[in-house]
Amino acid sequence: MTLSRTLRIAATAATVLVLAACGSDSDGDPAIGAHTPAPDLRSAPAELTWREIAGVSVPTSPVDGPETGTSVRRSGYSQTPQGAVLAAIIGQTSLAVADDRTWPEVVNTVTAPGPGRDEFAAARTSVTVSGSVPADAAPKFVGFEVTDYRHDPLSAAVSVAQTLGIDDQLYSYPVALQWIADDWRIVLPTAQENIDAVELDSLDGYTTLEQNS
Repeated sequence: MTLSRTLRIAATAATVLVLAACGSDSDGDPAIGAHTPAPDLRSAPAELTWREIAGVSVPTSPVDGPETGTSVRRSGYSQTPQGAVLAAIIGQTSLAVADDRTWPEVVNTVTAPGPGRDEFAAARTSVTVSGSVPADAAPKFVGFEVTDYRHDPLSAAVSVAQTLGIDDQLYSYPVALQWIADDWRIVLPTAQENIDAVELDSLDGYTTLEQNS
């Protein structure tokens, strides 16, 4: 199976999504009282390092996660915007590259239950994924913007910026997450709820992810 087909399955059923409850910024969240510090939406995950998942380099952090798991099965993120960012990037990557044996466990680990998950699982059964992504075709994650962060219930919306292809075309896609069972879970959209990725001219407004290690 080609990378483009693999990413298309993940992009249309998993990566380009938005949570309707995350429609306004966190400044208007009534659950944040005078004694609750405002969340830090701009800082990158702490002590950022990079690891490969099936040929795709993803950011990780000993502070913000993931804490457990090997290969595509990773979990355990900090209950912060930074943890949500890493869960969005690593979870989306895992969904795209998980092979035919591991993908059911990956879906159950990184996504929230719901109709979007059900649709993704149905679509995934009709394709075959194996092997690693070639270096010249792997996406590069370069930045993020936390566009919403709410406390009741705890949820986040993250716009992930990446480059792809030999021309390093820059674009972003929204990822919605909820805090479920002590971890961040991606909320997959249904086909009807799906939103397209957006091409970017620059990373203005985004926090960059440095690939130094």
